Amino acid sequence: MNETKTSTAEKASFFSSKLLVLNTVVLITSVGLNVLLAYRVQRQNSAIVARRAENTLNVGTAVPPITAMRWGEGRREVISYGDTSRPTVLYIFTPPCSWCKRNTDNFNALVDKKSGEYRFIGLSLSKDGLGEYLTTHHSTIPIYTDLSKDTIAAYKLSGTPQTLVISPAGMVVKNWKGAYTGGQESEVESFFQVKLPGLRADSQ
Repeated sequence: MNETKTSTAEKASFFSSKLLVLNTVVLITSVGLNVLLAYRVQRQNSAIVARRAENTLNVGTAVPPITAMRWGEGRREVISYGDTSRPTVLYIFTPPCSWCKRNTDNFNALVDKKSGEYRFIGLSLSKDGLGEYLTTHHSTIPIYTDLSKDTIAAYKLSGTPQTLVISPAGMVVKNWKGAYTGGQESEVESFFQVKLPGLRADSQ
């Protein structure tokens, strides 16, 4: 009888030891997988940050003059920054862009209030519907289209709207991507010392 009890106890102890080993292995494996996953996520995030940096025109970067077609006049012109003592504000947009339409009142407010201090120029990345867009949104600044691939690459132009402030020496002073909303709205207001009317409620 005692031998049976001893045998049962030994078996229980044996299985308990095996279970402990198994749990330890599972725990170590789980920790290892979590560490590996965290490492992969960190690498992925670092790669995303690096790609964004590569696609962003940084403040202080020297940019070349722009050769483009002046809308409504049918001739190519060179936009040089040393031609004026005022900084140049480049507003990049496309007619189909809903955020460009919603941002119209904000940008027009800058033009109305700061044209004496800055030279404002519009760059449209598309000519489709451009005439109607400019009429509807009451643009009063020179508009250029047909930017070369070299210009688009040098200025790292992609999404719209985008606002660049370029010094007379051809250096990037500010680079805002997107419509003027949230923290970016505050930055634009602070930089230009104006109060913006805000985004339109819709894209009409």
